Amino acid sequence: MFIEPYKSLKKMFDDEKEALLYLINNDYVNKYINCDKCDHKTKLNLNKKLYVCKYYKCRKALSPLKGTIFNNLTLPLNIQLHILYLFLGKVPSSFIASSLQISKNTVSSYNKIFRKYIKNKQLLGNKNIKIGGRNKIVEIDESKIAKRKYNKGHKVEGAWVIGGIERSILKNKIKNENKKMFLLPIEERNIDNIDLIIKRYVKKGTTIYTDLWKGYNNLKNIGYKHMTVNHSKNFKDPVTGVHTNTIEGTWNGLKQSIIPRNRNKKDIALYLKEYQWRKKNREYDIWRKFLKD
Repeated sequence: MFIEPYKSLKKMFDDEKEALLYLINNDYVNKYINCDKCDHKTKLNLNKKLYVCKYYKCRKALSPLKGTIFNNLTLPLNIQLHILYLFLGKVPSSFIASSLQISKNTVSSYNKIFRKYIKNKQLLGNKNIKIGGRNKIVEIDESKIAKRKYNKGHKVEGAWVIGGIERSILKNKIKNENKKMFLLPIEERNIDNIDLIIKRYVKKGTTIYTDLWKGYNNLKNIGYKHMTVNHSKNFKDPVTGVHTNTIEGTWNGLKQSIIPRNRNKKDIALYLKEYQWRKKNREYDIWRKFLKD
């Protein structure tokens, strides 16, 4: 993942008019539209930051941000874009608040809006696309994304997550080339829920690698090839080569991306979608990718 150099955007972050001009020059906002009331061609007035129809019988004004994530937010556009840039750069909320001289609660609210946009507007693409298939392996595992355990014997709060990562089989060799994945919070860890999730997100006929947890015991009966690794003995089965190291490595990255206080059932879905979106777009300029979407 990479992001537009800060230096090239600083002028835009310092001035609201420059921010709007940046969006126009980069084709995120149209300089002209047809008035939705009278259909006359209408130019964006940068000083008023509005499309103002000049037809004397109309004179309708329309925000260029209508229909975008920024339309109903209260801060000036340049500050909103500045928060977005720092959010995409994984800058801590406390640093953003201090740098922009706004409250940490405001920053947290904006960050949540951005995460909800990623989740609700389906920036991940078609949510019904399944992974796996012929000549594909999907590693599946579950993990608890929890707060730190400070006191021995103290109950650890958090959320259970199930995930799957696709691997390709090519000439008897396994490649992790695309790493298509799904990550979902799971309320009840039982066979029925596991079966339902896997049928929804993994194509029939896929070879599935898991550990020996009993929740996966029904996979062969619902149309999958199922192979296991005994983690009490090996990380990788010495005979079959089966392992779930790829998905287990994902848990480490995911946990590092979520600060402890946000590792809860209420917020976990937003962070899972954000993590997947960042992974999917790691080869793009994530700043431009977000604005384009």
